[in-house]
Amino acid sequence: MQNNTIEVTDAQVSRSDIKTFLRQRPNRKILGLFRFHLNVYQLADRGKETRFKNWTKSTIGEPPVIYDPSLAMGTANQFELYLHSKGYFNAEVELEEELKKKKAWIHYHITGNAPYIINQKKYLIRDDRVKRFVLNDTVQSLIKVGDRYDAENIEDERNRITRYLRNNGFFRFSRDFIIFRVDSNLHKHAVNVDVIINEPAQADIADSLQNLRHRRFLLDKVIVLPEFSTLQTDVVRRDTTIFVPDRPNINHNREYTFLHNGPLRIKPFVIVNHLRLRPDEYFRISDVEQTYDFLTGLRNFRFINLQFQETEDPVNGTPTDSLGYLNAYVQLNRSAANAFTVEAEGLNTAGNLGVASNILYQNRNIFRNAEIFNLRFKGALEVTGESSPEEVIQRLPFNTLELGVEAGIDFPRFLLPFTIERIARNARPKSTIVTGINFRQRPDYTRYILNFNYGFEWNQSPNDRHQLNPLEISSIRVFNDSILRANVPDANPFILSRFRDHFIVGLKHTYVLNTQDLSRMNDFVYLRTNFESAGGLLNLLSEPLQLSVDENGSYNIFNIPFSQFLKGDADFRYYRVFDSNESLVFRLMAGAGVPYGNVRVLPFIKSYYGGGANGIRAWRIYSLGPGSYASDDQLRFDRYGDIKIEANIEYRFKVYSFWHGAFFLDAGNVWFINQNDQFPGGEFRWDSFGRDIALGGGLGVRLDFDFFILRVDAAFPIKDPALPAKDQWINQWPGFRDYNLNLGIGYPF
Repeated sequence: MQNNTIEVTDAQVSRSDIKTFLRQRPNRKILGLFRFHLNVYQLADRGKETRFKNWTKSTIGEPPVIYDPSLAMGTANQFELYLHSKGYFNAEVELEEELKKKKAWIHYHITGNAPYIINQKKYLIRDDRVKRFVLNDTVQSLIKVGDRYDAENIEDERNRITRYLRNNGFFRFSRDFIIFRVDSNLHKHAVNVDVIINEPAQADIADSLQNLRHRRFLLDKVIVLPEFSTLQTDVVRRDTTIFVPDRPNINHNREYTFLHNGPLRIKPFVIVNHLRLRPDEYFRISDVEQTYDFLTGLRNFRFINLQFQETEDPVNGTPTDSLGYLNAYVQLNRSAANAFTVEAEGLNTAGNLGVASNILYQNRNIFRNAEIFNLRFKGALEVTGESSPEEVIQRLPFNTLELGVEAGIDFPRFLLPFTIERIARNARPKSTIVTGINFRQRPDYTRYILNFNYGFEWNQSPNDRHQLNPLEISSIRVFNDSILRANVPDANPFILSRFRDHFIVGLKHTYVLNTQDLSRMNDFVYLRTNFESAGGLLNLLSEPLQLSVDENGSYNIFNIPFSQFLKGDADFRYYRVFDSNESLVFRLMAGAGVPYGNVRVLPFIKSYYGGGANGIRAWRIYSLGPGSYASDDQLRFDRYGDIKIEANIEYRFKVYSFWHGAFFLDAGNVWFINQNDQFPGGEFRWDSFGRDIALGGGLGVRLDFDFFILRVDAAFPIKDPALPAKDQWINQWPGFRDYNLNLGIGYPF
């Protein structure tokens, strides 16, 4: 079997949905061109049978797909049923077989003809109150007069009505009460749809069914069991704590009951602030879902369960045939308060490989408000920077040593002198205070960084998240940099100033959008934006504070010049998912940093770079650019820039089990904002933008173990902007020495 082609006329249906009904597909291709798995099977099928050949055929190989006419007929029938479900009741499917030289090409010609349109919609609801709720929400209905009939919309409307009613107190309502009656016997390509909502029924004494009313339910008591155990459900709880939230919009009878033994480990107001369940309010399924999310976000509980029991003796009212009361039980079991973790990890820091070890101490609930205290000690060895015959540790192939300690506290709320009620209730906010010191020794220089960060995170929706750090303080000191200074061409002060001591005080905002749904195999997008501003306030206060001035005319704090810049970048990715074996990823990244005022260059930790395992893989990390600048020795010093533009496209496919492959193209570069005579061609100019773009391509192998991905990418330059214009493009097939090998951990994007 060679191919399936589907031609659709007079029908507005999704081709991707139609393809799911194909009962027989040809052998898969890589890049849509090469049947790799079939060729492996046929190659292993030749000659004498061996155990290895049998293994190859059954694992990597794929037997040839032999065309089966009965399966093709079954596919055509499925297509017709699918068209019927989309309102094309008179659809026709024609099957055409093209058989040549023992090969089969199958063509499906689908004609939808005139679709059936919804002519009338009626609601048949005997319960007046349910009817009132449903009719008040018809503007949200998915079934509209004049639309084409669609069975999927019918099912979605059943789920929508069910959720809407359960969000308005109808705790016991289920989708089984809703029936749709469709009449297509109008002979006018039209259908009438009746929405029928039945009443609950109950057997009486005479064993006959008696219709009842749908009851709305109010929450009567909210009872929190902070020490619940599934193994000891009948344990006696001797202590009772009643908590009433101190809020202006909360009634005094909205009290929360805590049943426990001994002192409460987490203060009641912390748990109550993360409950969307309110006494004397109607049951809402959305409140239940958000309560689960909010309590999970505290990261203090290993078991969370919500139970609702109907009560006939409520404290907040009297049950009737139309109104019921529920007691809500919040069952919680805490995680261990203290935890020690020793981690060993492989590193892929901007393409630099190494090994690291972390010792982490974590205290959950350090101040009894569900705060999480983290203390981390880190040690790492990497291969990076200037090549050197001296290793950091003898007989180990590493030339970079990193040591650090970091302490931080996560607060499950906004640490602000005022309340943001709307965000605080719905966005799972978190405040973080982090401080630390990091020491890094490379062959060409040694540096340490002291930092302090104070910021917040919150969700705008389930798919996007904000992070705002109104205060970021970093102090960077660089020393033992004689090798670095010797390697910079002509001791260029413009480059060396990036590696001078810096003091950074600023703010940063990050926005992340991710539309991936892990439960479905759909296309999705990822967007990450960053904006930073540093030094502006310090520059305004420099004269009033009488800050000292160094020989470069820069104001200093603690004898360190403070940086002043604006920086912003965006990283956009589109993931085209064909199936579980194939995907295509597009990425576009652009960013710029503008130094001004006190220091006229970006610090190296804030600068952009090109190349490496996660960038343009045909160049080693820090070896690309800036612009079209050319140097005799490409590895004498690390290349940085103020502007970066990068685009990537990568086709990923599964070979066998955890073995995956990829083909990719990378393009982009880094540039200076301002001209530098010692780096001709290094500044960004629109008239030379096209000539400055570097282009590389290659292929990769990935070992995907789900929890860990090891990646090897081999890439070669296709267009090198550092070469003269007539020699920039590759003119012959690259040899082995032309490939740049990249070993990485995880996918590049």
